[in-house]
Amino acid sequence: MATLSQQTTLAETLAQPKSFLVNVGTVLGGQAANISVALLLEICYARLLGPGPRGQISLCLMTIAFGALLGGLGADIPIVIWRADRKRNISEWIAPVLAWGFFGCVIFSALWFGIYFWWRPSFLHGFTPQLFRLALVTVPCAVLFTYAIAMMTGAERFRERAVLGITVSVGGLCGFLALTVFLGKTAEAALWGNFLGIAAGLLVAWIFLRREFLRQEKPSGDLQLTRGLLTGLRGQAGNVAAFFNYRLDVFIVNYFLDAPHVGLYSLGVVISESLWQIPAAAAVTLFPRTARTVEDGASEFTCLILRQVFFLSCVSGALLALVSPFVVPLVFGARFSASVAVIWWILPGTIALAMAKVASSDLAARHKTGYASAFGIVSLVVTVALDLVLIPRMGINGAAIASSSAYLVNTALLLAALKRLLGVSWNDLLIPRAGELAAYRSAWSKIRSRIGIAASLSH
Repeated sequence: MATLSQQTTLAETLAQPKSFLVNVGTVLGGQAANISVALLLEICYARLLGPGPRGQISLCLMTIAFGALLGGLGADIPIVIWRADRKRNISEWIAPVLAWGFFGCVIFSALWFGIYFWWRPSFLHGFTPQLFRLALVTVPCAVLFTYAIAMMTGAERFRERAVLGITVSVGGLCGFLALTVFLGKTAEAALWGNFLGIAAGLLVAWIFLRREFLRQEKPSGDLQLTRGLLTGLRGQAGNVAAFFNYRLDVFIVNYFLDAPHVGLYSLGVVISESLWQIPAAAAVTLFPRTARTVEDGASEFTCLILRQVFFLSCVSGALLALVSPFVVPLVFGARFSASVAVIWWILPGTIALAMAKVASSDLAARHKTGYASAFGIVSLVVTVALDLVLIPRMGINGAAIASSSAYLVNTALLLAALKRLLGVSWNDLLIPRAGELAAYRSAWSKIRSRIGIAASLSH
């Protein structure tokens, strides 16, 4: 096998029929549309509702996201792997998967009832009974939508996957704006809009997949299904830990402070996480590709992608830090100016975690889900410990520092595990080659040239 120093250039490696770049571009196109709609939705939340209701919305959305993780029981991981096998049909494994998800939703419902009605913790103050019921009915739909997204990912149907995401975003925005007429400018209107968006996404998913569902084949009864679901469950432990690393601070901020501070903090987090669009697209596309090519150059390819993600994340992070003091008050209103400091404090960790997303995707495709689970738990301990120390002293900025530190720990551990597994150096993982940087310079020169031509024509 050729050494990493003997790899072809970035353009040569990726310029293949149905290449990785084409798939990443497709995913990014969908994410760009989602970002546009999400930005408009955030502006509507900020301008129409303010920090208080925005904080309630964050608490509800975090609860729904956790419910989708717990209720799904990690079945999305084996779904991607099974769909990557072109010889298998959905009908072979869909029944056990749906039963698995139903069982997970029952577990979440029981847990959610117990937490809300019996425990009544302080970190849920501001969570009304109406919002509780909305979260409860939304979770099963969110689980099904997660499965649908996994089916599209495994089959590398990234265009349809993008359509599903856009449908949910547009449906949520339109639903929210329409429901404000009947329910008023409230968090309930926003959550009902979110529910309608997910329902619309499920309808479109059925349209895309109905022929495969209707194609009857003998269900597979071998132990491979059980092993796959258990592998996904082990990986889900890491996903749950990662979720709490990303989102637990929202509940701790709500415990120590209040919903308006949650709104301010959540906006800063959402803006900083915009850096994850390219890494997330790369991770999504890398998963099925690595699963197919583990013995055919997958290691070199993963290193190539990681180097580009690191470079692009650093550049985009620096730009975000520069423009956020001007853009945030202008777009979202002066009431959200405090979110700028949150962005600055959390950016180092956000940049680092961009690489962790790619590393986790490669490891999962190699059935090495235990790494993400173990390291997620370690970084969760870091999150909780620092949150409890820093939030009472520094408020939402303390929460940002705690999250950034946990992200850095998680990334360092995942990259170290991947480096050892692939048998490469840190330079191979992180430092772009001269030829790769030259490709970026060439692309930038072409962009500048086209901008100059367009400017001259406009005059």
